Amino acid sequence: MSTTVTSSNGATAVPRRDSGTRLTFLRAVHAEWIKLTSLRSSYVILAVALLGMVGVGMLKAFSVADMAASFAVYGGPAGAEREGILKEFSIFAREVPATGIMVAQFLIASLAVIQIGSEYSTGMITTTLTAVPRRMTAVLSKTLVIAATAFATGILGALISYAVAQPILQPQGLGYALTADGVVRSILNAAVFLALIAVLGLGIGAMLRNSAGGLVATLGILMILPVIVAILSGLGDAFQDVGLFLPASAGGDMVAIRTSPERLTPVQGGLVVLAWTAAAVGGGLASVKYRDA
Repeated sequence: MSTTVTSSNGATAVPRRDSGTRLTFLRAVHAEWIKLTSLRSSYVILAVALLGMVGVGMLKAFSVADMAASFAVYGGPAGAEREGILKEFSIFAREVPATGIMVAQFLIASLAVIQIGSEYSTGMITTTLTAVPRRMTAVLSKTLVIAATAFATGILGALISYAVAQPILQPQGLGYALTADGVVRSILNAAVFLALIAVLGLGIGAMLRNSAGGLVATLGILMILPVIVAILSGLGDAFQDVGLFLPASAGGDMVAIRTSPERLTPVQGGLVVLAWTAAAVGGGLASVKYRDA
């Protein structure tokens, strides 16, 4: 579309085109990325999550190395049984890179809740929905940004944990390459898990429209609910089965190199976390779409 500009003295009109600033999904994503990266708290939370992943990975590596060293000093069963124990140590060692997600999940979920909860608390959500009139676009752009950020944090944290763990494990003969059985899958699943947890937190934040309430609800699901179920598991096997389908427990199975028969497989664990995330996102989208800002 073009317009015509005419000078006051009747000079020749000059055609001019509009700048073409039509809102697109990519523009909405870019705006959300700017909002996320412009807050100092985002860097602090992500840095602590990264350090938490690496720190927990180091502790796990030291623990595995210490068990292997004690086994070598004090000896143990011979033959096939000994080989089986050494194989267990190898599996424990290969699980080190993804171990830190159990700490990082709380920080990543908190960042996601704050990303949308703070907008409702400050009234900025009105500005956001004015700039992005399509509410689904506004929420989905936030979802993509926080999920991608969490995924990248998970990948980086797991790779650093792997690199830091090798000097600790190698003296005990437990060092391994990234291409070792199950390692790449475990690292990728760790990143996917954190991305899903981030989206879970965003969905809960969108439903409750409050940072404090969203944080309590999200951390309650990830931290408090598993403790309650574990306490109640003494009353019957049914509670133990329920515990398998909580996000934190399913996430642990999701990144495991090997799971026992009574646990979920990595695929099943991933589907459980995905189901929790889908439910939260569905509730969040419905809240944003049908409730006033």
